[in-house]
Formats: sequence, structure tokens, C-alpha cells
Amino acid sequence: MASPLSRPSICGLQTALSSCRISTTTTSKTTTTSPWRAFSTTPFAAQALAVPPESPRFITVPEPPQSAEPRPPPIKGHLPVPRDQFPRREGNRKVKPGYIAAVTSVSKSELAGQPPKSEEEARHRVFAAARRAAFTSGINGLYVRKSQREQRLHARSERRRTANQAAATAPERLDDVLTRPTVRAATALQTTVAPDPNRFAKAEAARAQHQQQTDLKAEARRDALAQLYVAAQRFIIDEAELEARVDAIFTADYHRVGGINRGQSIWDQDAAPVSVADMQAERTGSSTRAIDANKPIVVKTTKRQKAVAEELTGGKL
Repeated sequence: MASPLSRPSICGLQTALSSCRISTTTTSKTTTTSPWRAFSTTPFAAQALAVPPESPRFITVPEPPQSAEPRPPPIKGHLPVPRDQFPRREGNRKVKPGYIAAVTSVSKSELAGQPPKSEEEARHRVFAAARRAAFTSGINGLYVRKSQREQRLHARSERRRTANQAAATAPERLDDVLTRPTVRAATALQTTVAPDPNRFAKAEAARAQHQQQTDLKAEARRDALAQLYVAAQRFIIDEAELEARVDAIFTADYHRVGGINRGQSIWDQDAAPVSVADMQAERTGSSTRAIDANKPIVVKTTKRQKAVAEELTGGKL
């Protein structure tokens, strides 16, 4: 009986797969290995150096060299605002020969025409002359640049002013003239608002309407006061009347007398609110309720007469 094959290890599988790696090198060394050697359980040095397929280094990809572009260091802070070398109140004082001569003065020995006493003094005189020449040319150049800048700004401002004035005083375009609705010149030039000839009549009508509304409000207040006087007859003014009223209301069968739905609470004391259809049916005598249908005409007439009397007397009955 043949001996069973040994169980391959994970390292052996990794070694077998590592033989399929893609290499970018041009030269490779060929080694002869046994096909059964990769599945051996005996560890060796190549298995320790094997790269698994899930590793990013399984396929060798050449990496680009790091960029050698020089990056300037960050500049912190901010530059100061340059001051005006030629203020408006001074004009061209700094470009005059007197100012330049006062600023770039020479030494007394050089002014007297004496030769330099040493090479160092001669070198200092040369440097001083160069500084004076540089200052003179620099201050003159700055003034020329300032003058040119002001001339450009003035010319641009003048062009804008001329263009705006030309646009403001230009005649109307032909398309505006042809598409404008017909308006008479007298009507177009008249901008005043003429007074309404019926303004006094409208004011009187508004005054009368306001007076009518005021009278209606006063009448409503008088009616409310009359109702208050009539209702004052049933006001409770002492404790005896209050106790009698409480004893009459807070009884077990108070809501059952004259109520509906067995009178369990105050909500069963009356039926649903009267609608317009119910009032119309009661007035015409076609109500479905027996009480309203059989109500005599005397009751309706009395109710109407009471409403008319209240309207004539101005009070509640």
C-alpha cells in the first residue's frame, strides 16, 4: 500500500505562487526545482522570503523618483504699505535742485576743493558721489512715474465722463421711437396731479358712512347695557340665594328633567344647536319636530311683536 501524500503547508503554496511573480529585471537566474518540493512540509530559507499574492509587493512596480523640485519656504508676515513720497500739499518740492542739494550735501573738504588725504577717503568720496547720483536719478524717476500715473488716471476719468455725458445727452434711438406708444406731447410734459373735482362729495359720503358706523356701535352698546339691566334682576346678591341656587342645581336628577339621552350630564340638557334650515322650517310650519309643527300662531306673533317693541323702544323686554 502506497504511503499517503503529506499535507501541503501554506508556506509551500506561497512558494509555488511566488514562482509566478512578474519581475521588471532583465536578467533572471533559472533554478531547477522539483514539482513536489514546493509542497514539502520542510521549511527552508526561500519560504521565509516568499511574498504572498495578497501583498502589494507581489507584483513589482517601479516607483517614480521623488520630486526634487525646490519649494520656497513660506513667507510670514506682510509687506508694509508704501508711503507717498510726494504728498499733494508739497507738490514737486523734492525734485527741485535746492532740495536735492540740501539732502545730498558734500563734505567741507570736498566743497573746498581739497584732495583726499588717503585712499580710504577717496573711496568714500566715490561711494558718496555714487549715492548722490543714485538718489537724484531715483527721486526723479519716482516723480516721473507718479506724474505718468496721474495722467493715466486723469485721462481715464475724462474718457468716462465724456462717455457718460454723451450717453446722457444722446438723442433717443430709432427703435425706442418706433416702439413707443402714441402719447401726446402735452400729456407727456404734464406731471402735476390734478385735484379730483368730486373730492368734496366723496368726503361728505365718507363722513356720513363713518357717522352711521359710529351710531351702530353706540346702539349696540346701549342694547348691551339694557340687557345687563334686565339680567340684573336674576343676579345673586347674597349667600342665601347662592345656597338655594346650588341646592337646586346640584341634585342627582337635575339634568334628567326636560333633557334628552337620559340626561346624564349638562351636555344632554339641550339638543344640537338650531340650524338655519330648522329656523326656516319653524317659520313656514314644516318642521319635523312635533313641538315646532304644532306651535300655535299666537306664540310666533308674540315673539315678533316683542322683537318690534325692542327695536322701537331701544331696550330689551
